[in-house]
Amino acid sequence: MKRFKVKLVVLLALMSLFSFSLNVQAQSGAPALAAVQNGHIVIISANPPITVNNPPNKGFQSLMWNPGATKLAYILIDDQFQSQIAVTDVNGSEPIVLNTGRLESGFPVNWTPDGQVLFMGSGNFTDTSKPYSSNIMRIAPEAGATAEIIGSFEMGIGCGGGSPFPADGAYWQESGFGGTPLILQWTDYGILHSTNCGGGGMALYAPQGGQDTMVVDDSFLQTTEAQPQQAVGRAVLELDGKTLAAVRSTYNDAGPITSLVLIDLSTRTVTDMTTDGSPEQLAWGTDGSLFYSTRTQTGDLTTGLSAEQSQNLQSVLGGMDIAVPTYEVTIHRLNITSGEDKVIHTAPAYAVGRMAVTANGQALVFSQ
Repeated sequence: MKRFKVKLVVLLALMSLFSFSLNVQAQSGAPALAAVQNGHIVIISANPPITVNNPPNKGFQSLMWNPGATKLAYILIDDQFQSQIAVTDVNGSEPIVLNTGRLESGFPVNWTPDGQVLFMGSGNFTDTSKPYSSNIMRIAPEAGATAEIIGSFEMGIGCGGGSPFPADGAYWQESGFGGTPLILQWTDYGILHSTNCGGGGMALYAPQGGQDTMVVDDSFLQTTEAQPQQAVGRAVLELDGKTLAAVRSTYNDAGPITSLVLIDLSTRTVTDMTTDGSPEQLAWGTDGSLFYSTRTQTGDLTTGLSAEQSQNLQSVLGGMDIAVPTYEVTIHRLNITSGEDKVIHTAPAYAVGRMAVTANGQALVFSQ
């Protein structure tokens, strides 16, 4: 494996920008970069940067370039708090809001190989006699286009919970509910998708034939007295389109213990990888190396507060007398072949939200 020096770029200091999309333009090889700045989508790679003229909204999620980086699809939360998919282009043209119908909450947008927008449509909640199903769908990125259902699968629902800490809200907006993003991606082996709202399971849906196959089967995750409950998620697909890196979470009374696994999508073979730290978020490098973040609790902000300060804090937290943790984060670069695990970044921060490597492999863009 070749060795590269990687420049670190902190794109989203303190989560002030909560979503970004990075890709490469087919015409010039220059990186195409879009982000959310001050409540607006901005094509940062344009010179000067272009602000996209979106309709009134409450925010954006899941910015995703098409493979040629000529069109950008994203989820727009309208002023009625309804999710819609909009499309603009590398020139920041007037966005087209697509007629998708109701979206399944938490899923990203993506693209099909033939240039259609791939998304997850909401199923029917009214018929409680049947298991709830979500619809894998596609639509042309054009005004007046009609959405098409590719297939459906049983979707695990009922995920809930929250946090009193604003930092968790920012982290989860970056990385998905609980820090676990849902996945939806077209691969050579089927459409890779999450199977429940918590992101703890994945399957491959075959557009031809309609078979939905778990990526990691129940026997691998079987809960026994010796093996507590487990889940596999936070997955990212390598550039080879075959190797999936994912975080396996093993749950116990103290909370989840995380480890790294590699999954061969062609055989669904799972390989455990040894790491120096407990992985949180993942990103593949262009040379086949893997970046992973960690976070370790370092303290409690409530330590040393006066009685008046503690009372003020409890009033903000709804009367709960709880610790307010501080963390240190790291980013590691793991050589999958040799096993070399090198820390390339350390900082006092709440979490690393997202990571992406530029197309030339020379920079790692991340939020903290």
